[in-house]
Amino acid sequence: MYALIFRAFLALIVILSPVLASAQGLRVVARVNDDAITDFELTQRVVLAIRTTNQPDSPELRQRIAPQMLRQMIDERLQIQDAKKLGLRATDGEIAQRIGEIERSAGLAPGQFKLFLQGIGVPYEVAAQQLEATISWLKIVRRKIRSQVDISDTEIDETLARMRANIGKTESRVGEIFIPIDRPDQADEARRSADRVVEQLRRGAPFATLAQQFSHGATAQAGGDLGWILPGTLDPALDAAIDKLQVRATSEPIRTSAGWHILLVADRRSFASSRPDDIRLNLVQLTLALPVNASPAEVEQSTAEARRAMGNVRQCGDLHVMARSMKGASSGDLSNVRVADLSSNRQMYDEIPKLAIGGVAGPYRVAEGLQIVSLCAKEGSNGLPTRDSISQQILLTKLEAASRRYMRDLRRSATIDLKP
Repeated sequence: MYALIFRAFLALIVILSPVLASAQGLRVVARVNDDAITDFELTQRVVLAIRTTNQPDSPELRQRIAPQMLRQMIDERLQIQDAKKLGLRATDGEIAQRIGEIERSAGLAPGQFKLFLQGIGVPYEVAAQQLEATISWLKIVRRKIRSQVDISDTEIDETLARMRANIGKTESRVGEIFIPIDRPDQADEARRSADRVVEQLRRGAPFATLAQQFSHGATAQAGGDLGWILPGTLDPALDAAIDKLQVRATSEPIRTSAGWHILLVADRRSFASSRPDDIRLNLVQLTLALPVNASPAEVEQSTAEARRAMGNVRQCGDLHVMARSMKGASSGDLSNVRVADLSSNRQMYDEIPKLAIGGVAGPYRVAEGLQIVSLCAKEGSNGLPTRDSISQQILLTKLEAASRRYMRDLRRSATIDLKP
């Protein structure tokens, strides 16, 4: 059960922690502007990192992990401070709601999450305030950083053109752990942090968990998952490393201008190979009202009326016009429907995806009556993603870069004092 709880907990947080109240008599290991990080806080975070990666606890391992965790905690302080300044800090209600989500995802009764934390020896405040920091940072990304990112139709068109040129090539499902370098004098320390992550991977620690613990990339919350990557998509140094890696293998630290990257190739496949269930359909439906307990004669009469209407359809918009003239009829648009979403009605699943544009199928017996469906558009039938999907991919890439720049600026403008 513990493993299930760990996964539910880590899938919902980026492991970004705000300020814990400093206890009197505890040694301060770092100051971030006016905030102190104590040795007690650092120790608890190290313990949590070890337990969530299922590594055998030892003084040696704690010593190796501590520098990585301290760097992470410094960033967390900066994020919390910025959220407070912007009026975006998480509320108690939002934290309680997130804890409830964790408990439901893990199949726990309300209140069991606290008991779980007690069982692994980590104070409840550590986890609760990690969630506070996560929510605060997500608010900053949504409300401040997102406004800096624009996506044009031209960018989508150019991406589609590159994808068409890559049909048949091999794409890789890639995971990333990113350790940033903000100043040249930080490169060696960042490399040591990356080396420590690689060492933990070699000892059997899960890649996704380490990404959630130590990655500074925007994909940390998703376990570092970058999704499916085509050749030429990333920095040339990263592309070259991906090309050499075997499936399920991880790389050594790779240097780019932004920092150090550790990559995992989780899977490979041929790009744009047809995946019928992922095809997206834009449909118009016309429904003739018919009660569930309708007599056979009523069903036959409505079926004949529906079939007469189908004979007059030349384009999908015709169903809207017909609905206005047919007694008891209604119509509506269904946009971006995955073929897989039709699988609950086998007849629809088999017939609708095969329609030509403007074609009509049915009538289908549904709870509301009899339904006719016309196909307006189909995207993804050649294996390429839809424009909406491409727009989302571009957005995530731009948000990643903008978030890194924002975090870099927070570090550069801060007063950070590490204590010996």
